[in-house]
Amino acid sequence: MKIRFAIVSLLLIAATDLACAAVHLPSIFSDHMVLQTNGEYGARSFIFGSAKPGEKVTVDAPGGPYYNVAAKNGRWSIMLDPVHDSMKTYNITVSGEDGEPVVIKDVMYGNVLLCSGQSNMGFTVAGMLNATAEIAAANHPNIRLFKVALTNSSTPQWDVNGTWTLCSPTTVPSFSAVCYMTGRFMMNMHWHTTPIGLIDSSWGGTPIQAWMSPEALKQCPNPPMFPKNYGEDVTGPGEPSVLWNAMINPLVGYSIRAALWYQGEANVDGGTPETTDRYTCYLTNMIKSWRDDWGIGDFAFLYVQLAPYGSGDSVAFLRQAELNVMPRPGGDIDTTGMAVIIDLGESDHRVHPRNKTEVGRRMALQLLHVALGMQAPEVNFSGPSLVKATAMSNSMVEVEMAYADGMFWNGSHGCKQCCNGVSPVQVSPGEMFAPNATWYNTTATIKGSTLQIAIKGMPESVMPKSIRLEWASFPECVLFNEHLLPASPFIAGVSAKPVFPPWTASPNQLATPPMGFNSWNFYHCNIDEQSVMKTADAFVANGMAKAGYKYVNIDDCWMVERAPNGEIQPDPVRFPSGMKALADYVHSKGLKFGLYTAQAEFTCQKRPGAFNHEAQDAATYCKWGIDYLKIDGCGGARHPNRSTSWQLFRKGFDDCYQKTGHFIVMSVESCGSMSDACHWYTPELANLWRTDGDVQATWNSVLSNLDKNNVMASIVSKGHYNDPDMLEVGDVGLTLAEQKAHFSMWCLVTAPLLAGNDVINISNESLAILTAPEVIAINQDSLPKQGVRVSSANATGAEVWARPLSDGSVAVALLNRGEKAETITATWEEISLNPETKAMIRDLWQRKDMGEAVGKFSKEVEAHDVFLFKATAHHA
Repeated sequence: MKIRFAIVSLLLIAATDLACAAVHLPSIFSDHMVLQTNGEYGARSFIFGSAKPGEKVTVDAPGGPYYNVAAKNGRWSIMLDPVHDSMKTYNITVSGEDGEPVVIKDVMYGNVLLCSGQSNMGFTVAGMLNATAEIAAANHPNIRLFKVALTNSSTPQWDVNGTWTLCSPTTVPSFSAVCYMTGRFMMNMHWHTTPIGLIDSSWGGTPIQAWMSPEALKQCPNPPMFPKNYGEDVTGPGEPSVLWNAMINPLVGYSIRAALWYQGEANVDGGTPETTDRYTCYLTNMIKSWRDDWGIGDFAFLYVQLAPYGSGDSVAFLRQAELNVMPRPGGDIDTTGMAVIIDLGESDHRVHPRNKTEVGRRMALQLLHVALGMQAPEVNFSGPSLVKATAMSNSMVEVEMAYADGMFWNGSHGCKQCCNGVSPVQVSPGEMFAPNATWYNTTATIKGSTLQIAIKGMPESVMPKSIRLEWASFPECVLFNEHLLPASPFIAGVSAKPVFPPWTASPNQLATPPMGFNSWNFYHCNIDEQSVMKTADAFVANGMAKAGYKYVNIDDCWMVERAPNGEIQPDPVRFPSGMKALADYVHSKGLKFGLYTAQAEFTCQKRPGAFNHEAQDAATYCKWGIDYLKIDGCGGARHPNRSTSWQLFRKGFDDCYQKTGHFIVMSVESCGSMSDACHWYTPELANLWRTDGDVQATWNSVLSNLDKNNVMASIVSKGHYNDPDMLEVGDVGLTLAEQKAHFSMWCLVTAPLLAGNDVINISNESLAILTAPEVIAINQDSLPKQGVRVSSANATGAEVWARPLSDGSVAVALLNRGEKAETITATWEEISLNPETKAMIRDLWQRKDMGEAVGKFSKEVEAHDVFLFKATAHHA
């Protein structure tokens, strides 16, 4: 991992200082510090400083000692191993060949948050609501505070003035309230036994340009002119880059978990569309440059949207810029999160709302989501969020919202709009920021996850083109969800049709879930064309092809580079005949051939991914005759929204079909939450989508993926299926009973059946499981309905799952997750049969009828096993 110090600063320390100094550390490395390191994150800590050029530096720290040699400019940096027992304290000794060693005492390892911005970030704990109680309770020695002293410079600096202190009623009153409250809520919500380091580097009244490097400012059109005396001493903290130079650059390289930002008031500039464009560019490029200079990857960047204050609508334009920096399709930035506080304004319309407790709580929710990857409903982090606005007629707009459970309106101070029944939604027939646009009032009715917007007084001759919500500096009516989190104000275009139109499928659309093979679980990277051809031969020879297995798919590692024209190249050592020839061979056996890619710059094994090559790759795969493409996520640069890559591949594959009549199955990773907007558009873009992480050949892993998959059952349709991952039947780790249960459940939930084992040398027992005809028939039934858990939770692990079938019967699985045999009963009410119905019970594994039952059926099932049957009602 490489640290890119911001880079000029590390060259500017005086040569005379280096010549006579022993090892020197910036003040951020001092007693009581917290170093970023955490098992779930994997971040490494760095210690860096100066010494004489060529001097050997030793760092005695946990996992060490560590060594490096100072470069010609005197700089050195050492990466430390992670420390997982983070509640201990350590002393770290840094020594050179000359002079006294530096001993840093009472060091802890945990999570570090960098907090920056202007006065609302600098607003202290002493000034917030409930300050007395909060200060009195602030005995948290595992929270450490570092306040960067106010200073500015026209040149990049190497050090700041500050010291680490333990959080206490004495030290916390003068510290940033938002920074402290975010850390305190993180301690309560998740980091219960993890030290937290909080760095406050903020200055009231300062514009964002002061916090940006010159390189970042140059990325925005018409950057502000630097003052004439730039490069000399300056006195004003509002000049471009002066706070980056003095208060951020010296911290670059000190590993952090996330950055917290609360700023924007100084950039409202009267409020115009140019305000929106300018601040969007500034914030986007500031985030990018901070991440680039830190050199530890795209750490989470969280910010607070401006609170209600003032009058008119000038602040609304800045809030829209903040909204623009959230991850979105076609956006320029990702791994960001925004705490919406549009409900926290005060009756006197002050610019500094005092309820920093709630601001900190909402920032902590964003931190859990963005930095730790927690999703709803585990963490309810978002208020209602715009998905799309569609014109239903010239007088009606339907606004679709995500995170919309239990939406309601509530008034802030004044309550004029809510109390008077006036909607805070306005609609215009003009473009969003058209000058002198006419905005019409509306009546907004909440209907499930949508707002039904009835427009008042707009001429019948025009259609709505733009919509805005709570567009005011101080909105008086706010939209909430049931978690009491507000929607962000917004201005957006109105579509004449859905943003993601339903895909017009080719005649070759999947009628049922695909069956086949994937190379990863058994071969990993040790796959080549000989293995692929032998697998295709085995499918035909051992009866798997006759049973329905058609797709022979290669996972990661088949590609090595791109040609000068950008075309993806297979490994010439492993696939010397090329992919077209290999596809032709597989096709000659009456089978289909699939490949793998990743939407990012690199695949999971660091091979070239599809980022910015989607259209070209789709055309290449069409030319090669590929029948199936798995699109993973993985590493490096990528589009800000995961759906962008899918849309580009979808278009490429649709073009392929229009030109050649060749249909390509598209499998993507991933969409596994009904609270994620992906559940709206993924089924319209992809044929298959992973609902959880990689399945392993363990009983607990199989059950975990099954449970996650169950959540997404409602979005399945013909040709579009949830994918809980490939099969582990035949792989080391599962008993035969567990393999049978695993296969049964994948069939019941209409999962793709992709064998992940060695099918060339498959055992008779595993082959019998994979080719069980009546079990496979449940998976391949034409009714596009996923089987689901229908019983209530049972402490013994006994469960009933059911799937309706096209002939009117019901497939039922009695699943025993537990550790001992259980008698499991399926009632007709659970499986949606009339309680008085007489039904024939057929054992699908033994392929024999077991007689009739009325009202219920019971069977003893061994531990980690399943009884799979079909109930067919007899009608008089």
